[in-house]
Amino acid sequence: MSTKREQIDAMVDEVLRPLLERDGGGIEVEAYEGAVLTLRLTGAIAGCPGTPYVKRHVIEPAIRRAVGPDVEVVYQRG
Repeated sequence: MSTKREQIDAMVDEVLRPLLERDGGGIEVEAYEGAVLTLRLTGAIAGCPGTPYVKRHVIEPAIRRAVGPDVEVVYQRG
């Protein structure tokens, strides 16, 4: 059985990173401690006007589907 961190890494590597890279963006997992996941968005997505939508409707739901609803996702400025 995989850990939540492994599930998060798999979701980011297999789904989110390729999706964001298609539009010139990137995503990095900075930390996962307790129930707090810290992500860094890079490239085009870091300053895009659509970033709040992508966070709320793409990234966060995908992470919560992978590891459960109790994960708090925070973003580090990059």
